[in-house]
Amino acid sequence: MASLSSQITEIELKIKYLLSENTRLKAQMSDQEQRIYELEKENNALVQSFKESEDKIVVLKTANAMLGSDEYKTKTKLKINALIREIDQCIAQLT
Repeated sequence: MASLSSQITEIELKIKYLLSENTRLKAQMSDQEQRIYELEKENNALVQSFKESEDKIVVLKTANAMLGSDEYKTKTKLKINALIREIDQCIAQLT
């Protein structure tokens, strides 16, 4: 009977350990999910910043070409032609 009692006590200790381990792992998982959320948020902000920087680069290259840089003259002409076509389409839609 003492053996059965000690086995029950041992099982109870293991159950308590497993319950505490389960609680610890749930808390750890919650922390990791929060970290993932924060990293995704930071990643989205960085992607947005990167896109804005790319847009600024295009604008600066166009402005540089308009200031007389020979390097970007062809690109500038193409951009101006595209803008003129877009304006023409807008005028056509208005009439």
